[in-house]
Amino acid sequence: MVSYATQPIESFLTDLDNTESGLSAVVSAIRAGSRFLVVSHLRPDGDAVGCLAGLARSLRKAGKWVDIGLADQPPERFAFLLEEEVLVKPGRVNSDYDVIICLDAGDASRTGFEQDFDSTRAVLIDIDHHASNTCFGEINFLDFGASSTCEMITSLIQTADFPLDSDVAEGLYLGLATDSRFFQNENLRASAHLSAAALLGTGLDTAPILSILNGGRTLQEMKTLGKGLEKVEMDCDGRFAFSVLTHNDLAACGAVRENVWASGLFNQLTTIKGVIVSLVAVEDIDGKIFCEFRSRGGFDVKSIAVAMGGGGHLAASGCSRSAPLDDVVMEACRLIREKLLKESVPKVAHGIGVR
Repeated sequence: MVSYATQPIESFLTDLDNTESGLSAVVSAIRAGSRFLVVSHLRPDGDAVGCLAGLARSLRKAGKWVDIGLADQPPERFAFLLEEEVLVKPGRVNSDYDVIICLDAGDASRTGFEQDFDSTRAVLIDIDHHASNTCFGEINFLDFGASSTCEMITSLIQTADFPLDSDVAEGLYLGLATDSRFFQNENLRASAHLSAAALLGTGLDTAPILSILNGGRTLQEMKTLGKGLEKVEMDCDGRFAFSVLTHNDLAACGAVRENVWASGLFNQLTTIKGVIVSLVAVEDIDGKIFCEFRSRGGFDVKSIAVAMGGGGHLAASGCSRSAPLDDVVMEACRLIREKLLKESVPKVAHGIGVR
């Protein structure tokens, strides 16, 4: 086990948004702390669950006490990474943590733990790759060019010389693969592949992970995917594709909202020849509306999501609204149409951006 020197944690309270200095401050604060809570965002995806599992396992192997917090249960196909965890819920955070690390969330409210952050003495560290991040931590390690927060955690572990073995790598590889869309995202940096190489270098067996990701969809998820594709409509001379799933649509598939996210529908619409931008709107059982935007060719959907109260990445963003379905869809479609008209978008042929 690696031995780490202990220093007063107060000496590392600084707000650093620069990637390198932010990373250095995070490493120092983690070395100084003993008791940690790591949390991520509502409706956790593979990146969120993967970086929680990877960082927690590494810190525990370094001799730290680590709890994991999630407001929502992880999706069924990612749950194996946290199956032995007793997840801390919002409002039940103890006051004796030295450090709270928030992973993959653009703002504090996205975690469900915002009030807990305000009431604790712990140092709050914000680690994220979303360009809409609000720098809400006392220490901020942000890298908007990273493929995933799992890529950033891999870099953190390597920089700090924290333990990195196949057990730690399991979640990090899953999150890196899913958030990069299996390394198919545009403008993917070499660092994403270098992180994957480091994780594979631990001797990680990827077969179980790939089996879960490629063969673990439920019948409800497949029916939801089919319903979503059945309802696709085209607009803006074939550059804009959208699909709207009502609560009744989900009920007809025997599905719930989480099944839509697990179905792979969001990324399917931009595979249609000529499509630059897509929207999937989902009506939940309580009437809340969720919009997911995807794009290619450099078209910025993050600005649209932010305008509607959400956030995310240039090519993949989302938002939610408590409003009538038709009103939300009309607003989202209007913003997309206006942006397509105003901006010069590269032509897209057979899924490849061409300038």
